[in-house]
Amino acid sequence: MNVNQSQSPTPFPDDCLPPESEYESREAIFEAINAWAATRGYAFITGRSTKEKTGRRTIPYMCDRRRNHRIVSRERQRKTTTRTTGCEFSVLAKENKDRSTWTLRHRFDSRFSLHNHEPSQDTTAHPVLRTMSKEHLSQLTSLANAGIAPKEIRTFMQQNTDTIATQQDIYNRIADARRKVCQGQSSINALADQLFREGFWSQFQTGPDGRVKAVLFAHPDSVAYLQAYPDVLILDCTYKTNKYGKPLLDLIGVDSCQRSFCVAFAFLSGECEEDYFWALDRFQSLCENRRIRHPSVILTNRCLACMNAVDTCFPSSRLLLCLWHANKAVLRYCQPRFTRQTQGENPGIEAWNEFYGHWHSIIKSPNAQTFHERVSEFEKKYIADYIEEVKYIKTNWLDQYKEKPVKAWVNQHPHFDNVVTSKVEGIHWLLKSHLKVSTLGLFEAWRSIKHALLNQLAELKSNQAKQKIRTPIELSSILYGAVRGWVSHEASRKVEQQRKLLFHQGSTPLSACTGSSLRS
Repeated sequence: MNVNQSQSPTPFPDDCLPPESEYESREAIFEAINAWAATRGYAFITGRSTKEKTGRRTIPYMCDRRRNHRIVSRERQRKTTTRTTGCEFSVLAKENKDRSTWTLRHRFDSRFSLHNHEPSQDTTAHPVLRTMSKEHLSQLTSLANAGIAPKEIRTFMQQNTDTIATQQDIYNRIADARRKVCQGQSSINALADQLFREGFWSQFQTGPDGRVKAVLFAHPDSVAYLQAYPDVLILDCTYKTNKYGKPLLDLIGVDSCQRSFCVAFAFLSGECEEDYFWALDRFQSLCENRRIRHPSVILTNRCLACMNAVDTCFPSSRLLLCLWHANKAVLRYCQPRFTRQTQGENPGIEAWNEFYGHWHSIIKSPNAQTFHERVSEFEKKYIADYIEEVKYIKTNWLDQYKEKPVKAWVNQHPHFDNVVTSKVEGIHWLLKSHLKVSTLGLFEAWRSIKHALLNQLAELKSNQAKQKIRTPIELSSILYGAVRGWVSHEASRKVEQQRKLLFHQGSTPLSACTGSSLRS
């Protein structure tokens, strides 16, 4: 496609030179002559000023295509383009005797009144005309600091300002704003400085070469929230949050309203046991220093490195395994063997559903005796034909780790119905919605995480404030009057469920009370 749509060169208009006049300042001259030039297919840039013996200055304003492109050796030559043509078109601004006003004058030589190129077709071809005003830059910086995506910032600027900045200009100005926030420091130094300034609790792990390997940080309000709700802690890693490929360990708590909240975050150097141990050991020291009770329950997936670190750092806490991950693991390992089977009375999918049902019944065993009976029945039924699948389930889930996913043991500890890590998945989505890209440095990633965190804390406080003045319709009886506004709706509903069981009058008798509701 031919970029130049016309067949013959397009001339500049006869009034190409801006009119001679006096101006109150250099800035006023520059703005006026570029407003004149923009409608005529060119733009001015500021040249090097000279000073007379009297001290008065003269500033040349030249065509922005003035410079000659520097020729470099072929070995160093980049695959790029240039706008420069060596155009000598220019005007002069001279400082007046009052040293405050300026006079714009044309140059005597006619070569300074002619361009050696055609006029541009659009003002966006000139970077100087795309320069954003201080007001627009302030708007852009505020939007970028709020986590708004560059493409959305450009849409806002186009709809609400007169700027003609391109998408690349937006990216460049955002980068400038980020560098300004760093105050000339490296990303990691800026992170350490800002964590201290904003009152974050933080820890840094460095290697033998002095480079930072891992960072652990917690917002002061998150720490205060943990002091109020220390019972449940959920651990999980998310990925693609920074340009270094460091996994982000999320430490998540659960409040009395069954809302999850971010406790702390750690950019780890890897996912070895020593990485988890470093983060959890430092977090444990935070709990000790702030006199925060250790979690009753710590929930994670079946990551042996993380599990071992939890056992070492929090020996008094009960480690539970995420039931959702357990189900997915069994599904992934065992189902293919059944779906390939089509012979016999039952098609493969029906046989699989029955097998999977046995797995669920084992996990839901209400006590140890029932558990052992169901495991024995499971082995009897499937070990002959599905020995590898049975072996996988027993070795990976039921022999050594049965106390972590099976209801009979899980319900001996106060987990408040938190037996899956799905709450962390919601946190992951929240973080990714603020991070937007996976190429940020640790400082920029932290800033995005901070925005998500502050929004979450505001929502948590708002939710608790609403619960204090609202009453669920089904809990409006006088029975709950004394605790209304003091106890969460979730806790009151749990009590109501038990009250209904107490006064149960159905034809079907209730099973014997196991006490698990009170314990868990």
